[in-house]
Amino acid sequence: MSLFDIFALSVIALSAVSATVRGIISELLSLITWLLALAVAKIAAAPLGASVLSVIQPPVLATAAGFVAAFIAVMLAMSLLRPLLTGGAKTVGLGGINRLLGTFYGTLRGGVLVILAVLVCAFTDLPQSEDWRSAQSAPFFESAAELAVPYLPDYLAGKIKY
Repeated sequence: MSLFDIFALSVIALSAVSATVRGIISELLSLITWLLALAVAKIAAAPLGASVLSVIQPPVLATAAGFVAAFIAVMLAMSLLRPLLTGGAKTVGLGGINRLLGTFYGTLRGGVLVILAVLVCAFTDLPQSEDWRSAQSAPFFESAAELAVPYLPDYLAGKIKY
């Protein structure tokens, strides 16, 4: 087993264990929280920067501060809401199912993280290393990463080398 295989297995295992402990409801709420926080921050950044944070100069910095403030506000609000929703799942008796589905979600998320790491590494010389070449799992993850190449801009897609 090469260092690449150990890395891939570790990322997937840590993600699966983390999601098992937290459960699918908490994991999905976390994902929704991040997406919602980014969307709200994008929408609210300019108005917050122009009104509440107008004392900050230059205006670009005020807009950036507005983005950060809105993002943090949504993250805090959702962190207060998450225990109520996950606690409800335990009360209803979905604790075991919640954790089992969390395991599947965490395994999938870990695999996606490894695929993204492989895609990023494709822009370096790392895939040419002996450790990468001898990895048993590298061909699988490289094939999976290749599925994303058509969605990359042409100037990036042409630089990928395995």
